[in-house]
Amino acid sequence: MENNHFEIKIMTSVNLTEDKQKVIYALKNIFPNSELVENKNNLYIKKDDFKVLEKLKEKIKSKKSLAVLERILYNNYHMENTWFLLNKQAAFSDVVAIIEDEGESPLGPIKITIHGCNLERIKEWFENKQ
Repeated sequence: MENNHFEIKIMTSVNLTEDKQKVIYALKNIFPNSELVENKNNLYIKKDDFKVLEKLKEKIKSKKSLAVLERILYNNYHMENTWFLLNKQAAFSDVVAIIEDEGESPLGPIKITIHGCNLERIKEWFENKQ
């Protein structure tokens, strides 16, 4: 039975070589209207609503990357938890680039984790045309 309470956590690190304002800009490009929380060298967004992923969903559909995302979500799924990665530099340019390995984003990725939600519900939300 599915847990009705779920959490979406978006996290990226701010490296010593990076301008924190540029990292914030990258996150705000893909997750506008989200409140950022800073903890040491990490920036977080935590929400219990898929709306935080709305712009990401639009960009994934426009790039026809949904099948790639669904495969990654499936491969990383365990006990109603899953995650995927985005390229941080691409996000700075307002581009969604789904990556499979942290090494594909030289300054580190943006990690999106979905806790407490079954895979079918996640897929349905991303596939929904609304």
